[in-house]
Amino acid sequence: MRALKTVRKTRERGSVLTWVVMLTFVSIAMASLVIDVGFIQRERVRLQRACDAAALAGAKQLPYETVALLRARDLAMVNGYTHGQDGVTVTGLRNPDGMHSGWYQVEISTYISYYLAPIMGYNGNTMAMNATASYTSPLPLYISGSSGEYGTNGIMNLSCFGPYAPFTYGDAYSVEWLNDGSDNPYYDENGYDFMLDIMDDYFAKNGTNEIRVQVFDPDTWNLGDAQNASANGIDEIRSAPGGGHPQPTSRYTTTQFEIFQPDSTPADFTDDVLIASVTWEPGDNWSDMTWVTPTGWGFNLSTYGYGRYRINVMTTDGSSENGFNLRAGPPEACTDDEDDWYWDNGTEITALGTLPINFNETGTVDVDLGYIPPEAAGFDVYVNKFDTDVGAKSVVYYDDYGNTWPGELSGNGTFKLDVLTIPAGYPGGRLYAEYQAGSQDTSSWQLYFDGQLDDGPAELRLVD
Repeated sequence: MRALKTVRKTRERGSVLTWVVMLTFVSIAMASLVIDVGFIQRERVRLQRACDAAALAGAKQLPYETVALLRARDLAMVNGYTHGQDGVTVTGLRNPDGMHSGWYQVEISTYISYYLAPIMGYNGNTMAMNATASYTSPLPLYISGSSGEYGTNGIMNLSCFGPYAPFTYGDAYSVEWLNDGSDNPYYDENGYDFMLDIMDDYFAKNGTNEIRVQVFDPDTWNLGDAQNASANGIDEIRSAPGGGHPQPTSRYTTTQFEIFQPDSTPADFTDDVLIASVTWEPGDNWSDMTWVTPTGWGFNLSTYGYGRYRINVMTTDGSSENGFNLRAGPPEACTDDEDDWYWDNGTEITALGTLPINFNETGTVDVDLGYIPPEAAGFDVYVNKFDTDVGAKSVVYYDDYGNTWPGELSGNGTFKLDVLTIPAGYPGGRLYAEYQAGSQDTSSWQLYFDGQLDDGPAELRLVD
């Protein structure tokens, strides 16, 4: 009996020891899981942030791929990942999807050593993360038509809708809501910006430093209250959508026009100094189909100097389209008699980034769209069009050197992006769009490229 009890006690001690070993193993495994998984997650976040920073740094250096990789590796090192040390590899790739020459992708791989997992035979693993960044610059778009003379009126003019207008009428950026009343993701509360360049030869060409900056037909009223744009009236009178869509005080659009003086930071609008502001409201019908010099928009250049003035146009109420145009020149030319006007007067007006236009009649227009700078050589230039669906037939792009690029039209309330690959060594030149448009075709055009302009705004962002 005593021998039997001894055997039982030995078996019981062995059983307890087995359980202790098993529980200890499970505890270690659980501790390893908690500690190492948490460590891995923290390392993933740290590695992703390093990739993001490196990709942004690299994209800013394009098209110089060697410099881009050096800057990417510099930023990776600052964040704790030095290429070629401790199993770290930092690689860079321009145009990773084959469609965006201004995109730069950085991948960082590193060996991760676990803390407690080696007890279970798992020493570590290789972790790799990547990020892609782009650096794009909006390009100025000329506000001219077939004649190449800005400020002319005829088949084409500038336009903007009130914030309550239907989204599907062709202005993607002034309209605050979609047709169903939900927020418009493309709405820009700052409106449209136009740049007025006063050249150094203004006095030599005009014999004066006096200048008038004028707006054509700044109101939202057509003679006889006509609903549609035509050769005799460039506005459209439209109602807001019903249902859950917010309703305006009046369907006639209220539009604010502002002009700002030049400064030393043309890419930064936050420090701009206002020269004068004027607002056209419903009932201001006296300016229909007339060139107007708003109060304060006529001055001597000795007051503010030569350089780049900014003109901002923003709608604040209404649901109708305000057709308008802009021009600048010496006082004697700024009359209602178009025969007195000459465009080569030392001034130039361009839309910055987005050109909002309306076609009053059906026809073909050679739009002097914009200038492709030498900085765009070897990059892609993008023309993004919104709502070119009213009677439009086709669009083809061409430049001063015989290069042509096909384009596609966009449907109702949609965008269509045309990608124009610019040859290496491109010296810079004008870009034109041969556009067959329909009557009352309102659309928004954007022009930008993958790269940076020294004297203009640019957007550096992560895209993946």
